[in-house]
Amino acid sequence: MKTDQPGNEEQALRKVLQQWRAEASLPPGFQEHVWRRIERTQAPAAPPVWAAISRWIEMLLPRPALTASYVAGLLTIGVTAGWAQAHETSARVKNELGQRYVRVLDPYQAPRE
Repeated sequence: MKTDQPGNEEQALRKVLQQWRAEASLPPGFQEHVWRRIERTQAPAAPPVWAAISRWIEMLLPRPALTASYVAGLLTIGVTAGWAQAHETSARVKNELGQRYVRVLDPYQAPRE
């Protein structure tokens, strides 16, 4: 059976909390860590797929300089491959147009191959 009145519990708790003092110091960088966590929770959540890809890239390429050189290398390779394919296609089309022009001038001319 309870003999305490409902109001006494709250007063006793307030008295204990007023007397209590924390003696432990906070670890270094605690406040910055707390603010980073708050910012993460307030930031719009990325889709799980993009978050997984982002995490994978961060784990694979942890240094920004390495990442930048890797991306620059991939871009160079891609641009070179695109230029080579476009050059080949352009040369083929130019050759075909030349053959068509010769046929228009002389329909009996055999195409060169």
